[in-house]
Amino acid sequence: MSDVLPGGADRKRLSVLLPLVVQPRRRDARPPPCRWCGAASWWNGWRETFPVVAPAVASVVERWQLALPLGKCSCCHRAFTCYPPGVYPRRHYQLDVVAEVVAGVALGSEPIAHIAATVTASSTSARRWTAWVAALARAGELVAAAAQVDPSVATVALPSPSVARHPRAAAVLAGLEALGTALVRVGVAAVERTGLGRVLGWQHRRHGDVYGVVRGPRSFSSAMAHGGRPTTT
Repeated sequence: MSDVLPGGADRKRLSVLLPLVVQPRRRDARPPPCRWCGAASWWNGWRETFPVVAPAVASVVERWQLALPLGKCSCCHRAFTCYPPGVYPRRHYQLDVVAEVVAGVALGSEPIAHIAATVTASSTSARRWTAWVAALARAGELVAAAAQVDPSVATVALPSPSVARHPRAAAVLAGLEALGTALVRVGVAAVERTGLGRVLGWQHRRHGDVYGVVRGPRSFSSAMAHGGRPTTT
């Protein structure tokens, strides 16, 4: 998914304004087993991507040229993409970038266009990301899940509606920060630096779930954070 200029003949991606950082190609000796049938797989080429990421330095974003290795099952012949930790599927702007923009929109006072411009995104994207985060989960359930994952976690004070421009999005971000911190404290490896990135990155690596902005409403299941998928009847 790409963000474009709001109008005119030149509709190039806004993110091309960022310097390009070329990442070296990396892959294991063998691809992982097929996620559908469990059979052995083989490498089947590369896919070039250009994600906008937030590295370890705060308030900095980069545009990477990143080659993702492609695998293919030897039995059912399904193809799949192997994502390194910290790179989320079907996202041009990665989760840490999204989280920082949504935090600025939900809790800040600057114009949305100025907040979006810090990552070379559009104000339309910033509003869409904010609505997506607000609908992603219930803040109270995220805080409860954090307490289950790490009982020593302190009580999280959710933002007061009176100080937030978008109270629900701000509360969900706070809940995600609590759950992301709890996961790290109990030993979950995470390269992401925000709660949104850590929690959804963990969901993807552990359960294979991907929460897309443009694929219709879908809520995050906080019950999956601790031990696995919730049981169904």
